[in-house]
Amino acid sequence: MTSPDDKLRELLKRWPEIEPKANFEANVWRRIRLAEATQPERVTFAEWLRRLVWQPAFSVGLAVVIGMSVGLWNGLRAVPKPTGTVQSEFGLPGESSLAGGYMRLASRGAK
Repeated sequence: MTSPDDKLRELLKRWPEIEPKANFEANVWRRIRLAEATQPERVTFAEWLRRLVWQPAFSVGLAVVIGMSVGLWNGLRAVPKPTGTVQSEFGLPGESSLAGGYMRLASRGAK
């Protein structure tokens, strides 16, 4: 099996009028390595997201945002929706309020 070095040597032997420098082969391979290194790396969205999540600053920021969102959502769900307090015709609190319910219970007990 021939390696790329053998192929290069064979091509250089075919051109006897060319006398390469002493470090010609090393320079060729160095240029090849540099050319390969400059090609942009293709990254999928999933790989990009995985790399981003493993960054400490992003991870902490994401955890804070998620925690605050969950806390805010649960806080809004825990607060009962305000109901309109109905007042009786005498200006006393209606039966739907705490004071009106207590007055109703107290008036039933007095009977």
